[in-house]
Amino acid sequence: MELDFDDDSDRDDPVVQAFLARIPEAQALHAARGLTDEESSATLRDLPRHARLDRALHGTPGLRKDWWVELAFSGRLFELGRLQFEPRRTCLAIHIPESGPLTPEAVDASLARAREVFPEYTEACCTSWLLDPQLREYLPSTSNILRFQERFEPTGEGGVDDARIVEFVFHTLEPDLDALPRETTLQRAVIDHLRSGGHWHYVAGRLDL
Repeated sequence: MELDFDDDSDRDDPVVQAFLARIPEAQALHAARGLTDEESSATLRDLPRHARLDRALHGTPGLRKDWWVELAFSGRLFELGRLQFEPRRTCLAIHIPESGPLTPEAVDASLARAREVFPEYTEACCTSWLLDPQLREYLPSTSNILRFQERFEPTGEGGVDDARIVEFVFHTLEPDLDALPRETTLQRAVIDHLRSGGHWHYVAGRLDL
């Protein structure tokens, strides 16, 4: 299979080249777990996705989150539709990549497929700023993020996650609140909350599979 990169300089990075050489090995691991060819390809596209994000964040090529991409290439992270799943000892961890709208229908389909691929799990877990209940103060009730939140039973609140939410929403590591775009409801929510002196947190939640 061929992975598409937005910039050839991303492909030329030595760390990226090392991952590309491991594609057949990774595909075999995915097939053994029961993934389709398309699901395997989607899982491995985490490589160009993070190469693109790292270049956007740092302004130069270089895969700086190789530890995360390693999960996908070593058969420990699987992209099934809209969501990614990481089998853990006590639960099936859910991760949310930047790959399109987080619609209820897409989430339903991902969870249904996860039940097929991981029948041994009865519980899924997620730890993310997307579960921060403060988002309810800013987003409409029809928001895909809030509807995603509603699926989970909160199990604990973690620490402050301001840097992570700014990195994810704006693709920057050194935010100047006055310079950040305010084009979406989420962007305005992040900026207004921080500007008021508030903080964003990552929150842990669970749901029954």
